[in-house]
Parts: sequence; C-alpha cells; structure tokens
Amino acid sequence: MIKFCVQLFALLTLTFVPSNPAFAQHPLVLRKLAEWNDAAPAPAEQIILSEVRNSLAVLYSQNPACRATDISVRQVEPATADRYAFNGRVGGTLRNAWFVIVQIPSCDTAPVRFMVLQKADASLKTIRVNRGTSYAWESLIADTFRSALLGAHIALKRNGLNCAAEEKPIVGVMRIASEESDLGPVQFGVRYKGRWTEIWPIELCGRTAEVGIEFTADGDGGAYTHIVSDQTRVLP
Repeated sequence: MIKFCVQLFALLTLTFVPSNPAFAQHPLVLRKLAEWNDAAPAPAEQIILSEVRNSLAVLYSQNPACRATDISVRQVEPATADRYAFNGRVGGTLRNAWFVIVQIPSCDTAPVRFMVLQKADASLKTIRVNRGTSYAWESLIADTFRSALLGAHIALKRNGLNCAAEEKPIVGVMRIASEESDLGPVQFGVRYKGRWTEIWPIELCGRTAEVGIEFTADGDGGAYTHIVSDQTRVLP
C-alpha cells in the first residue's frame, strides 16, 4: 500500500503541474526527486567503473588498442528525471539512474556518456548514451533521433546521395553549437528551461551529415526540437 501511495503521489504531482517553463522547478516535483535520490544514492565509483568497463568490452570489441582499465570518471549525476528512469521508478522496476561521463583515451578520443540504471533488485544495467558533449538526456535523444536522421537523409539527397532507408546510421561525436542566456541548470539529469543548439554527425552511405538541432526545454522533462537547416551540412 505504501509503495502504491508513493507512485500515486508522483503521478498526481506531475498531472497538476502544467507543462510550462514557469513551473519547471515546482517544489513538489523536485522534493520527490530529491527523496528518491536520498533513498537510492549512487553506487561507489569502483562499482560504476566496473559496470562501464563491462560495456566497453562489448562496444569497443573491434578496437584491439582499447584497454578497459584506461578509464577515468569525469562526472556522475542523477538521471532520475529522465523519462525512462522516472517511469521505471514510478512503476517499481527501477530504484534510480545516473549519467556517467568517462574518458577512455585508448578506446575513444571523445568523452563518452553512459546511463547506469539500478533495478528494483539493486542490480545494475549500463547503456551508452552518446559520444562527445550533449545537453540532451537519454529519452530526449531517443525522441529526437528520428527527426535528426530525416534531416541527414535530406541533406545527403540535396548533395545527390540517396541512401536506402534500411541503411544503418552511425552517430558520431556530438557537440554543443550554442546556448541561450535562458538555459537553466541540470536538475536530476534534465534541463527544465531554456534553449540550446547541438550538432549531431550522422554517417550514412559512407558520408557524414552534420545535423543542427535546436532544443527548447518544455518545463516537463522534455523539449521541443527543430532541425536548423543552415547548420546542417554534408562533410566533404
């Protein structure tokens, strides 16, 4: 019954907080997220490193120079407000989640961000979120990728390249192109207010299209996105 009441409270809280940046830092929402983090703090760094190393062994298996021991943690922050983590917490399948940024010079020249999810039984699952620097969180990247991929196809087509729809895309090193003065801070893994623009390199048919994407936080853990045509191009 206690577990059900907590879930109901969380759902009602979000139901009555309008999706408006003015309500982005509603104290009831932030209080609940803080309670969840206090109840399920981040694992020790060595445990996180072990999880990330296991993922590296799979992700970089084709790179013989990659040494899983050659790794340093740059940042660990709660990802509780990411939609995947939040829904898992409300549904009782997850206890918490964290975004972890690491440097692995022998494996990747870019910083790599992972998401470490702690399941209800306290076991951990780790997924790679992105290479490079992105302010977008895991669920937002997933929501945006289809539009970004379409933008890449359009850019390639304008350059006389028609890639098959089933062509598997490879996402390169993301970067921040700009950020507006209204951009809010990271809170439990997401940004509730403000605008910023990112460049996502997407490789298709042996060519790379850099796709410019403008994000506007919606105040509810998501963001509105817009493909910026004048920042989208095909690399030589």
